Amino acid sequence: MSFGTFLVLGFLLAGSLFAAPAAEPPSAVARPGDKEVLLYTYFMDGGKSGVHLATAAEGNRFEPLHDGKPIFLPPDWPGQNLTRDASILYRDGVFRMVWTSEWTGRVFGYTESTDLLNWSAPVMVRPFPAELDRADQPNNVWAPELHYDPFKKDFFIIFASTTPRERNDGDGSDNGGKNQTSYDNRLYITRTADGKTFSPARLFFSQGFSCIDAVLQFDESINLWAMIVKVSRNPDLAWLPGRNLVVTYTGPDLDHPDFSPVSAPIIGTHSPIQRNPDLLKSMAEGQSLVRKDGLWWLFWDEPAGGGIQLGVSRDLKTWMHLTDATFPPKAQHGTAFFAPAAIVEKLRDRR
Repeated sequence: MSFGTFLVLGFLLAGSLFAAPAAEPPSAVARPGDKEVLLYTYFMDGGKSGVHLATAAEGNRFEPLHDGKPIFLPPDWPGQNLTRDASILYRDGVFRMVWTSEWTGRVFGYTESTDLLNWSAPVMVRPFPAELDRADQPNNVWAPELHYDPFKKDFFIIFASTTPRERNDGDGSDNGGKNQTSYDNRLYITRTADGKTFSPARLFFSQGFSCIDAVLQFDESINLWAMIVKVSRNPDLAWLPGRNLVVTYTGPDLDHPDFSPVSAPIIGTHSPIQRNPDLLKSMAEGQSLVRKDGLWWLFWDEPAGGGIQLGVSRDLKTWMHLTDATFPPKAQHGTAFFAPAAIVEKLRDRR
């Protein structure tokens, strides 16, 4: 048993002794069954080599699957040929995947598979309608995160974009706080029921600061969606210093979100889990959230520090950092999800 596994068991025991039992994970939350395995997507080389997968061979020690080879290669799209930030969701026998296809541009990628190796023809999704005013066309479409909505029974993708209108409004909400940096991202949403048609992008979350990397899970115990998001602002700013993760909540209807004010940082710079006095080396981003073993498991990346990290929590507020968790060398952030064990075994067997 790894030390991290021992800590998780201790965390669970302490919670059972001194707090109310954790609510059963709702249908909106990906969770393991008797024959499911936790997987983690990641990219390398800036997203040039494709989408890679890892799984925990023992406890929280993640090792590459498929002999370390990519399960999906970047499409040959002119000017849009990266596979960064891959987000995979398994539901009803199908793996659905979205990803960031380039640093600049107006699209993200979408594809489907039943075995994680053979994928449908990739689709270039343009969430902002072409007829929008130039000031409302995005400079970038970053970190799309795929979710299932049990209330509407469809899928939604949350992503971050900077539009010229937001960038040039002079409110100082950009990354640098002085209206001088290129990015002033806000979160947008698009929906799809079939992976073929996608609704026009709508503004989803805006609380006066640049943000990215949003992940949601529905917490049935409080009947709210919990969203963990990265504050993108520089870490040395006087107001809302960023490069950290915060949590906010909204009701079940995501077509009319009403988010609570964001929390104090929970991970990264200026948080209880700031691993390095160097603010940039403690920067946290690229997070992913799942429910496992009665706890919330949060993965995040320290791209300038220690790489992929893992923490657990009972309440999304107080986090225990599992410092012995390991991930493949040079892995960059992705998404944790559950997959049938039989499919994972076939990936283990492929060389």
